[in-house]
Amino acid sequence: MKGLALAALVVTAAVAQVTVAPLFPVRGAVPELVVLTLAMIGTFAGPRAAMVLTPAAALAAGFLSDRDAGLLLVAYLPLLPLGAWLEDAPLPLAAGVRSWLTVLGAGVAYRVVLAAAAMLTGARVMVGPLVWDVVFPGLLVDSLFFSLCYIPLRLVGWSGGGLKLSRGRYVSGL
Repeated sequence: MKGLALAALVVTAAVAQVTVAPLFPVRGAVPELVVLTLAMIGTFAGPRAAMVLTPAAALAAGFLSDRDAGLLLVAYLPLLPLGAWLEDAPLPLAAGVRSWLTVLGAGVAYRVVLAAAAMLTGARVMVGPLVWDVVFPGLLVDSLFFSLCYIPLRLVGWSGGGLKLSRGRYVSGL
């Protein structure tokens, strides 16, 4: 039942990305609600749920928008290794700060991947406007929307486990 609820949440985020997010532009950036949702799922439901739902999110967002689902999957993928790296890094950061940095890093990666794909397929290469009109405003918008989602969940008592994977051992039968 939890899996169905999370899948419905991802589809809802993809629908909101296409319909609601364009209503809140800051310069050339809009909130990346699917990235935010995947980060919240990874933080509160665990990294395995985020790993399973990342391709589903790419498919849902691809079907609902004019973007290729494969490109969206490549754009969403940095979320998981970045979150795992921040969990394993010997940095004295609180769980909320690590989640916040994960969302910001994934938002930057998402925007850069989509811009690089556009530039590789014929758009003019304009690094300055990409940084000042898309990436930096995107950091602001993602920070705001992450705070609007994360803080109330923490206030009601939900504790996030972060994107840390448990380490296992490989057992050889030899």
